[in-house]
Amino acid sequence: MQGLLIRLIVIKKVVVASLLLVLSVAAAVGSQDMGGLEMLADVWAESDRRLLEGLARRALALGPDALRGLAGVAAVYSVLVYLAAWAAWTDRRWGDWLLVALLVVPLPLEVIELIHSKSPSDLAVLGLTLLGLTLMLRRALRR
Repeated sequence: MQGLLIRLIVIKKVVVASLLLVLSVAAAVGSQDMGGLEMLADVWAESDRRLLEGLARRALALGPDALRGLAGVAAVYSVLVYLAAWAAWTDRRWGDWLLVALLVVPLPLEVIELIHSKSPSDLAVLGLTLLGLTLMLRRALRR
């Protein structure tokens, strides 16, 4: 049963890393054309795509240099998640420890988000992260 849960954690991390990688590419491209990004935000606002509009407005508020930096950090984090997921999937001990580290990294942000929003979805995200961290840490310590 624990093996299945670890596989599900790895799959979830790969899906999130894929979305983050797409977002980092979009941020890198958007940082090259802030005027075009502003037009996209306006189009998304008119077509009632609030999530996309919100992301574009946040990117505009950051500015091109910070947006490029964010894109780079997100891309590196995504690659690390892919590497950790592959290593954990193939039962490499170092992969377990890398995945533990990558599960710890977002914890402070998830706690802060939960404190500010107090939403059930943020509580669920934090709970899943803690569950994944517990399972991976137990597996890493047993080896």
